[in-house]
Amino acid sequence: MPIRSNTWNRILSFRRAPTTIRALVRREFGLRVRTMKYYEEALTHSSMLDGDFTGLKSNERLEFLGDTALDLIVASYLFQDFPNEQEGGLTQRKSKIVNRKTLNLVGEKMDLALHIRAKMRRKDIHSTVVGNALEALIGAIYLDHGFHKTDLAVMRMLRRHGADHKVHETVDFKSKLHHWAQRKHKTLDFEVVREYHEKGATRYDVHVNISGELMGSGKGSSKKSAEQRAARMAWRVVFQSNQSSNADSEKPAENSKVDPSDTSPK
Repeated sequence: MPIRSNTWNRILSFRRAPTTIRALVRREFGLRVRTMKYYEEALTHSSMLDGDFTGLKSNERLEFLGDTALDLIVASYLFQDFPNEQEGGLTQRKSKIVNRKTLNLVGEKMDLALHIRAKMRRKDIHSTVVGNALEALIGAIYLDHGFHKTDLAVMRMLRRHGADHKVHETVDFKSKLHHWAQRKHKTLDFEVVREYHEKGATRYDVHVNISGELMGSGKGSSKKSAEQRAARMAWRVVFQSNQSSNADSEKPAENSKVDPSDTSPK
């Protein structure tokens, strides 16, 4: 009997899962474990303390520390990446990452549940327990490596799982542009024209071409965010052109072409 695709994917995922916490921290955060006791505590659920007289500690204190560190890391990232955004907008964007649902999902994707010590069956470990352990793990990394390395490592992890993409748009302009191009029988192409490092972080410049004509450009700390910004600019051009066409003719607006040097977020 053939193995169903979902079952096969779970089998492959299990095989790829890191077998040690050292391997997990290396894969997900790009760091080595120096002081193991921090990580052992980060992955110890409070249920393990029932009946324990050895002085075992649960991960609740590290969860508090990790939650605070994560909040500052994401806030700093947004402050730098959205220089024109006001407090309310930054708060809304931050909440897209620093929320229980996202942390639970990221923790599950990195197979963190396999390393959690708890007095419950593995299959009964709730996603919230995994999300809490992820915050505690960030706290352990902070104690082990300090804030600067933790900052870089956590953003690496968030980008690895696409969580950073959540903050960039309330509207998915790339999808809107794809749907428009399909309806209009236009070709749509996103091109990374530059990849470089700035303040220790990788940055990308992306152009979007519609039927061979440059219509938008954007910068970002990931390809996805740069593509979204380029798509947002191109969508404005398309929308303005459509308005002009409806009012006057089928000709595109006079100012529809984009200056490739204008990559500032609007």
